[in-house]
Amino acid sequence: SVSSPYALGPTLYHYRRLEAEAIRDSALAVSGQLNPKRFGPAMHPAIPAAALEANTDTEKIWQASDAREASRRSIYTFIKRGLVVPMLETLDLADTVSSCPQRQVTTVAPQALTLFNGDFVKEQAKHFAARLKREAGDDATKQITLAWRLALCREPSASELAQMKSFLQTEPLEQLCRVVLNLNEFVYPE
Repeated sequence: SVSSPYALGPTLYHYRRLEAEAIRDSALAVSGQLNPKRFGPAMHPAIPAAALEANTDTEKIWQASDAREASRRSIYTFIKRGLVVPMLETLDLADTVSSCPQRQVTTVAPQALTLFNGDFVKEQAKHFAARLKREAGDDATKQITLAWRLALCREPSASELAQMKSFLQTEPLEQLCRVVLNLNEFVYPE
């Protein structure tokens, strides 16, 4: 038997949420929006107006990159110490002001709210739904199956398929995509 620092017993492990950047990049990849461009200058993400209002140095606020450029991997994100992208900060981005030998890992309500109601996730859910319609057509079973394959790398169980088909009878595909992007399985790797 191999011992693991995460082991609670022979087969149980602590769940660990993905880092903020990995969650962002995964959502972009699943939605089909991830720009694979490598190297070059940093991209400047959009900052919500409320966060900009609180910034004291308004002359140093950057213009957001266009949507295609802003969809690059998070490693290419321009980070300013005094103006951090709120979504990344909420999801425990490493401290940008002082040395950070280890990230803080928290579980707080604003994280769930950001992942479900944040503009970024809503936008990716819209793109994800468009991708499912484009690649799976109008068949709900095919759309759900493709969503599970893309986001969770597995087939949906019979129960999951039935529940999601029932969900789609009252809600649009975009809402199902928001649900998938918020599943524990999507943000907490095994």
